[in-house]
Amino acid sequence: MINKTLGSLYFVLCTLCLAFCTSCSEKEEAGEYDNWKERNEHYLDSIASVAKTDDSWTKIKAYTLSDSLDLNGPNIYYIYVQKLEAGTGDYSPQQNDTVRVHYSVRYIPTEKYPSGYVFNKSFRGTTLNESVDVPMRTGLTSVVVGFATALMHMVQGDSWRVVVPYYLGYGDQNSTATGVPAYSTLIFEMKLARVYRYKIDTDSEWR
Repeated sequence: MINKTLGSLYFVLCTLCLAFCTSCSEKEEAGEYDNWKERNEHYLDSIASVAKTDDSWTKIKAYTLSDSLDLNGPNIYYIYVQKLEAGTGDYSPQQNDTVRVHYSVRYIPTEKYPSGYVFNKSFRGTTLNESVDVPMRTGLTSVVVGFATALMHMVQGDSWRVVVPYYLGYGDQNSTATGVPAYSTLIFEMKLARVYRYKIDTDSEWR
């Protein structure tokens, strides 16, 4: 009888322990995105502030916005770029062109992911290996505005880090297609591998 009672008590304790651990895990996961809008706004504002005085950053207006808009509008109207490697090309893609591009994209840094969680990339490994990884083929109208804006200022071989505000990314609603939370600032590492000019160049298979 005693063994049966102890067994029942052990089962209850294990159940409570499992429930507690699950609850903690859920709270930790939920906390990762607490105050997400405010945290993303703060991150973008900090990058915009640095870009004003740091020559390693370049501020570029979204290509979809009016030519009359200068560089003094809201921070969400611009992408912020660090040029990591200069290419050797002499042509920047236009809106109707097709490109091949290596990329990874992550969220802003969090406690769990100090460098930002990478939620999508064009290559398989943890780092890009250009000798084996095939760059994504895409038209500029098929990607978010911030990504396309960057491409339109790059030449073949350029490697950039690009900070894209939610307004030029996936917007202020949770994306059911990608799982990207609303108001997410996106941080791209991207390298333009090839450009196919509209109705001029042949879009051949890679390599």
